[in-house]
Amino acid sequence: MSGMHLSKEFFELLKSIGESKSKQEEDRIIVKEVQTLKKKLETPASRKKTSGLSGSNALSTNKKKAKEFLVRMLYVEMLGHD
Repeated sequence: MSGMHLSKEFFELLKSIGESKSKQEEDRIIVKEVQTLKKKLETPASRKKTSGLSGSNALSTNKKKAKEFLVRMLYVEMLGHD
């Protein structure tokens, strides 16, 4: 039911935003999503420095995930968040 081959996590995000009872609850959900996206999209160089991990970020490893992250960022922007 998530359509357009989007992940279950994205579908759950949309559902939780739609079911939020207040603007404050929606804002908390969005802030958490922004934090999650920032973690997933950090550059490989910063990942190596901060966590000792090697390899590349999620965008360079999987085009499908990259497209979904872009959709998620656009959705956050459309809701009026940075």
